[in-house]
Amino acid sequence: MTHALRAVAFSVIVFAAQSAVAEDWSPWERAYDPATRTRFIPVELWTGSPWDGAREIRMAPAVLVFGARGDKTINGPISWNGHEVYERVNRDKRQLFALRADGTGLGRVYDSRYTTRGCTGEVKFPLGLWKQGEVREYQVPCARGAQPLKVTIEEIDFVYQGVPHSLRFHWLLNEGRGRGTDMRYVYTPLRGLVSVQGNE
Repeated sequence: MTHALRAVAFSVIVFAAQSAVAEDWSPWERAYDPATRTRFIPVELWTGSPWDGAREIRMAPAVLVFGARGDKTINGPISWNGHEVYERVNRDKRQLFALRADGTGLGRVYDSRYTTRGCTGEVKFPLGLWKQGEVREYQVPCARGAQPLKVTIEEIDFVYQGVPHSLRFHWLLNEGRGRGTDMRYVYTPLRGLVSVQGNE
């Protein structure tokens, strides 16, 4: 075998080994209890970061570049107006996400598209223990009054495009009145958001 072929073979082996290490599904397997159909959902599922399996709601460091053109990013946590937040950028759209006080979700505290919205305590992504089919309802305080929010777990642990331990949920704000208020999201481990459908 020539030196060049040995180098290529070594590179392939190293890449395969890194991929195997990077995609260790065991923490995600332990997060789901098939007997009770309950799952612990960590922040790392939203950020697309590796997860060690610790059942803690924490703002772990994240740097993610995603999207078909690599034009979407998640970075953080950073400090903003007294909050620890993640910054999510999609071309010219900038959003800041913080933990809800009760730890049941991650929600926007700033969105460049709706600068006067002024909402806190939103659940844009569910966190902690949730069950298959579970529905939770919230009243989200906003500058113009409280808005009703309903989060429904549609598929708590399933295979999406070959990736195990994916999550699908329905997010319904103001009973779906208005653009971007009736959405279905799919998140997968180590990738974050992989599918969005709704009335955007």
